Amino acid sequence: MADGDLGGLRERITGIDARILALFEERMKAVEEVAARKAVSRQPVLDAHREQEIADWARGAVPEGLGAPAEALLRTLTRLSRERQYEEVLPLDFLWDLGRRIRTAPAAPPRTARVAVQGSQGSYAAQAAAAMYPDAALSHAPTWDAACLAAVSGDADLAVLPIENTTAGTVNEVYDLLLKHDLWIVRSATAAIRHCLAGRPGARTEDIRTVVSHPQALSQCAGTIRRRGWATRTCENTAFAAAEVAASADPSVAAIASREAAAVHGLVVLLDDVNDVDCNRTRFVAVSPTLAIAPDADRVGLVLKTPHQSGALASVLSVFADRGLNLAKILSRPVPDRPWEYRFYVDFQSPPRDPQAMRALYQFEQELPFLRFLGWYREEALE
Repeated sequence: MADGDLGGLRERITGIDARILALFEERMKAVEEVAARKAVSRQPVLDAHREQEIADWARGAVPEGLGAPAEALLRTLTRLSRERQYEEVLPLDFLWDLGRRIRTAPAAPPRTARVAVQGSQGSYAAQAAAAMYPDAALSHAPTWDAACLAAVSGDADLAVLPIENTTAGTVNEVYDLLLKHDLWIVRSATAAIRHCLAGRPGARTEDIRTVVSHPQALSQCAGTIRRRGWATRTCENTAFAAAEVAASADPSVAAIASREAAAVHGLVVLLDDVNDVDCNRTRFVAVSPTLAIAPDADRVGLVLKTPHQSGALASVLSVFADRGLNLAKILSRPVPDRPWEYRFYVDFQSPPRDPQAMRALYQFEQELPFLRFLGWYREEALE
């Protein structure tokens, strides 16, 4: 086919597209009228039965072979129409509690005088908390759950917890604790993690047979451990591992921990940088029983559950795309009491109280069987 013939076909298609857009505009005006009536009568925007009727009609209204594309086209059109309805209804819904909480949230928690961390002095969480809140006193807890309880009870104003590592992945237990204790993420910071092999004074690298550390740290050093032939033993924290080795009389046992933890517990560094990759980083979050949204917040965290049906997750992801919201993370976690059903932990990027983000949150809360807003917070890198 000559270029001229192709150009003529493109012009024809452009003309067809122009007519489609004119009809699209006409449809959206009708949709706005529907939204106004639903707002008055407080009917839900989503009418799944009506949308299925439209999809079924589309499949049968075109020649054989075009049924599936026609259905997909009208499903997309009904989704966009529904999003337009939410834009119309949202300003009239004065009872939307999450929206009120977001609009009225302070820029910072009421106090940050005392911060709880899991682990003793020299732990990575303690180092991150000290960098994030240099004027706060640190409260050391034996477990992540205990650190969360300190924040909930008022024994601490915040807790700083690891939530994700570039090598070992997400710290799933921390996400579960945010739901369990109804805590909000108010700040996030990423720190470089440089593990060392720390032993008792007089120990030699070639004598080490067993290494002790937190499971995440052991995972981050799995290649080194395998090459060296070390056995592993887990404990609750890398700094606790250093303390355990310091209390042991066995020179063949060493800790995988930070240099700071080694120094605190009187250990010597036998090997530096035993993590498998140089760019090993952990993201820590500060969590509070009070929602706060900083003026420079740039990330939103959600936990959501979709209906247990085909296309449900794709529909949710389409809302992010339609609203121009960039997904930073998506993770699935099993629902404990519902076998083979999952919740999704989702992070997306957005300036605070962005209208498109607010519309997406409103739509999700109206349509999904479960939505938990985790926070709207600033993400930063620690030196």
